[in-house]
Amino acid sequence: MDKDIEGKKVKNCDSCDGACCKYVAMELDCPEDLEDFENIKWYIIHKNIRVYIDEEGTWNIEFSTPCKYLNDSNRCSLYDKRPQICRKYNREECTFHNDYVEQYSFENMEDVEKYIEEVFNKGKHVISDKEDDEDED
Repeated sequence: MDKDIEGKKVKNCDSCDGACCKYVAMELDCPEDLEDFENIKWYIIHKNIRVYIDEEGTWNIEFSTPCKYLNDSNRCSLYDKRPQICRKYNREECTFHNDYVEQYSFENMEDVEKYIEEVFNKGKHVISDKEDDEDED
């Protein structure tokens, strides 16, 4: 549970069930055509996989699989030797304890079909130009 210290909420992992250690997510290229959406369907027909569009419009694939070093108390049994990505995790930005809202979540083929029908086919699908933005830096 979050603690309230001097009127400021401080994120606390003590009451958490280790949610951030129970999945792996990676960025996907934004689908540009119906063939790309067929790939999205293929990803999500596999167990424990979903695709989502985050708050910034970035497409991601998530594999729901717990870290093998998460113990029965939902704590890291490898804490002192944990990877850098774990060390850098900012609990103040934890999506499980904030007002984080994904734009879209795809957990089955029907979710993808609905997106194609209601967004893609109506010209509302925004193709990210992140690669172009990165090249400019």
